[in-house]
Amino acid sequence: MKKEIWAYLETDSRGELLSSSKELLAKAGIIAATAEEEEKYLICALLAGAEHDVLENTAEKALGAGADKAVLIEGDELAVYSAEFYSDAIGRLAGTEKPKMILFERTTDGMDLAPRLAARLQAGMISDCVDLVREGGKLLWIRHAFGGTAAVSVSFREQERTQIISIRPGSFGGSGRGIKAAEPAGMVQDAPGKKGAITIKPYKSADSGSRAAGEKIVRPALLEVLEAAADRGADLGTANVIVAGGNGAGPEGFKLIEELADLLHGAVGASRVAVDKGWISHAHLIGQSGITVTPDLYINCGISGSVQHIVGMRDAKCVVSINKDPKALIFNVSDYGIVGNLHKILPALIAEIRRHRG
Repeated sequence: MKKEIWAYLETDSRGELLSSSKELLAKAGIIAATAEEEEKYLICALLAGAEHDVLENTAEKALGAGADKAVLIEGDELAVYSAEFYSDAIGRLAGTEKPKMILFERTTDGMDLAPRLAARLQAGMISDCVDLVREGGKLLWIRHAFGGTAAVSVSFREQERTQIISIRPGSFGGSGRGIKAAEPAGMVQDAPGKKGAITIKPYKSADSGSRAAGEKIVRPALLEVLEAAADRGADLGTANVIVAGGNGAGPEGFKLIEELADLLHGAVGASRVAVDKGWISHAHLIGQSGITVTPDLYINCGISGSVQHIVGMRDAKCVVSINKDPKALIFNVSDYGIVGNLHKILPALIAEIRRHRG
């Protein structure tokens, strides 16, 4: 088994590394830096796609963001994400190379791909990790349980198989348990890539010779790609300031929340209820089923404070809560609390910020 940590990296429509992928490289660096002397892992950036120039450019950026090497899996069938082709391509390579670990972020693709790969490799998998600690030379992965009310430590029983781990974005915020916190997503400084550290692996799916004569292979086909509208402040993982809304905000309240976020150069977040009611897209969801955030300032408006939401924001440095219910649970995790109607408070706050700035 190779002493390598593979980090599966994702890109946006322009071929730029997602902030969560830079964060994943930082987390791989934590594991490598705290390894025992005899382990000493190499960090490998794993990329898949069809356009060589785009992949190579992204690989150079990954090398500058902490990877020791990069492996590019290239093939026409990898032009767009497909669970079938991507799990096949990565599974073949991992089955041959046998890395110690393969890390995935808890993104839509990562949650789809990681368990498929674990099943293919007959490997153990630990999902949705939020931290790790080393005890007696052994890595223990920390994940939430019972809706975030408890944390459990999990380890791999079989150490000679490839280990699959999915990690929640915005986690590893520093637990004080001996593991150095990762740099915040987007804060990893790019540096020139290392020459000669990029390996290309061509991919073509296996021929279906075992199928009956004339039997067709039924596969999903991409019919159309719809570009999402510009999502104001959607990149919550890199935001220093977040203004979030919940059930108490209502659709009109989110207009005020967006205005305040713009004034503070911040991002817009939301609770599960606000997303389910269609007031804002899922990209803004903060909490157990969304993203974990660690901003310097977290202002929440009309959020009651369910455990599922608190799990995603409790590591913010300063929490300001606005709620008309003085007994709202969110006040228990707040540095400052304002009891009142957010539809009156936010306009006054916005006006005061504008006046202060002249």
